Amino acid sequence: MDDDISLLNAIVKNTEMGTSSLDQIIDAAENEAFKSSLQIQKQKYSQLDQEARQALQMRGVKPEGQGMLAKLGTTMSIASKTIADNSTRHLADMLIQGSSMGTIDCVKALRDNPRASTEVQHLAQRLQEFEERNIQELKGFL
Repeated sequence: MDDDISLLNAIVKNTEMGTSSLDQIIDAAENEAFKSSLQIQKQKYSQLDQEARQALQMRGVKPEGQGMLAKLGTTMSIASKTIADNSTRHLADMLIQGSSMGTIDCVKALRDNPRASTEVQHLAQRLQEFEERNIQELKGFL
């Protein structure tokens, strides 16, 4: 049960990071095809986030999302990186880096929580596969 909770919280942190990053990047983007692709990614992050939150709620646990400092750090980092260059190529590059970190975080969380239920492991694996697909899709915008 502890591994379930830990893994689910890792999923929530990952999906929150993805959603908040996409909100900022979408605002900075000008290419409509790129924005459309990002909106679809955002919907998927939201879906996975909702599944993880519901699983935590079923276990009687409140989700531990990103801390305030982490959120602020991400917001400031994206703002500083997009102020001088908001080209589609640059934004796609930033998101590829983010999805790469998200993939790594999923792998680590799965390895750190080997006793998580099959259901929760499957959710984390779906998130990892989603991050990997994002990277492939975003390469088309480089």
